[in-house]
Amino acid sequence: MPLPRLNIFEKTRGLYTPVIDIRRRVLSAVARMVVENKPPTYIEHIPYQIIDKDTPTYRESVFKERAVVRERVRLAFGMDLREFGAHGPINDDDVIYSLTDKKVIKKPIVNVIKVGCERCPEHSYIVTDLCRGCIAHPCTIVCPKNAVSIINNRSHIDQDLCIRCGKCEQVCPYNAIAYRERPCAAACGVKAISSDKDGFADIDQNKCVSCGMCIVSCPFGAIAEKSEIVQIISALKGKKPVVAEIAPAFVSQFGPLVTPGKLKGALKEVGFMDVREVAYGADVVVMNETEELVELIKKRENCKENEESESNCRTFIGTSCCTSWALAAEKNYPELSKLNISESFAPMVEIAKKIKKDTPDAIVVFIGPCISKKEECFIPNVAEVVDFVMTFEELVAIFQAFTIDPTKIPPEKEMQDASSLGRGFPVAGGVANAVLEQTKAIIGQDVEIPIVSADTLKNCMSLLNQIKKGALDPKPLIVEGMACPNGCVGGPGTLAPLRRAQREVKKFAKKAQWEKPKDYL
Repeated sequence: MPLPRLNIFEKTRGLYTPVIDIRRRVLSAVARMVVENKPPTYIEHIPYQIIDKDTPTYRESVFKERAVVRERVRLAFGMDLREFGAHGPINDDDVIYSLTDKKVIKKPIVNVIKVGCERCPEHSYIVTDLCRGCIAHPCTIVCPKNAVSIINNRSHIDQDLCIRCGKCEQVCPYNAIAYRERPCAAACGVKAISSDKDGFADIDQNKCVSCGMCIVSCPFGAIAEKSEIVQIISALKGKKPVVAEIAPAFVSQFGPLVTPGKLKGALKEVGFMDVREVAYGADVVVMNETEELVELIKKRENCKENEESESNCRTFIGTSCCTSWALAAEKNYPELSKLNISESFAPMVEIAKKIKKDTPDAIVVFIGPCISKKEECFIPNVAEVVDFVMTFEELVAIFQAFTIDPTKIPPEKEMQDASSLGRGFPVAGGVANAVLEQTKAIIGQDVEIPIVSADTLKNCMSLLNQIKKGALDPKPLIVEGMACPNGCVGGPGTLAPLRRAQREVKKFAKKAQWEKPKDYL
């Protein structure tokens, strides 16, 4: 029996591919440059360190390989990409501008490195070598445009006539007809990626929500995000206190030998004054969204009695912790988003508010699986409390630059900032379940509270469409959306395989000092 088919963004997850190798080597090289106080001119050595052969390894030319790496270096410094075709040495002034403990990155966060894009074919059907030239040739019979013919005893599709209906693929007895789709576009759940006039991938930034699934799905590594590791390292080397807030998906991301206590110790060794659990912020969110839900349950009867105002009544609580989900809902279903997505801040913000209250001059760095949190920090009231964002992958580069091996660091006392429900946020369904359990603990177990959840933006948009049409019965009171497969544990900045990450997050949640947020908040 064939193995189950994987979604495009699952196909290379957990595999250490050359694309991942280059990405991580660039981050590490940039981090080392800052840690070792290399001069701005040193930046031009990095493409030659990464691509150290004089003959091409990955592409048709070593010059193109270095051009792609150079653009990755720019992004690692938080710089904008150059205009396509305007390649050359990185300007010293740009490097000096980026070597600061102040925020420098600007929108867009997710970018296509067009010199690295191979202009993959999109939305087309082709006949593969599996075609046996059978007598039945049903592909020719079902085609409504006569685009399929038999040439040299095998099927052939005329791409000018083909309307991409897929009927030929459906009836082929040998599965010899394949559907081709650009991997980055296939991974995008909000249809933000198309082709420009020259066939290169192009991101519609008005649609993009910076989920990063295109980044982990491009087999050529032609899409990348801006990093803040240069500014974070500069802050760590400065005089102000720097506090790390680490997302609950961190468990198992750095290998089985790196316990939460060792990771906390490694972060302090790097220069962080303290390390706090974002799961505390998750608990605050649970309390806020529970309050909203209890109020909704009380008011829904009034809306039912007044049909004229029903369209203006809140019908469900949409979770707010996933930035990409909330942005996608706002952009694609504004009428649902405006009334129903929770007004609560994300967990990242709630814990940051507490850190800033305790240490007003602290520089707060969010560490997690998300790229979209960098997007969230452009919101003014978020930017007031969260200074920088980095992924688990970027944190590894910082450890390497400081020559710190977390497995060899004496463990600190493990964090006990949050409840079991708050620590369960990163697994799909965890947010909705937390709000449900907290609500029932307040108003009673007998109350029926229908919940629905979806992970991946494609599924999230499908769910919102069903809600808009009134197709769900019973109508949900809690709607959870997660942009990444299986939730935050499947984020683009993660390191661990999905199943292991899910398992370890659940184990860590059980070790929490409290079961529910109400037990201590």
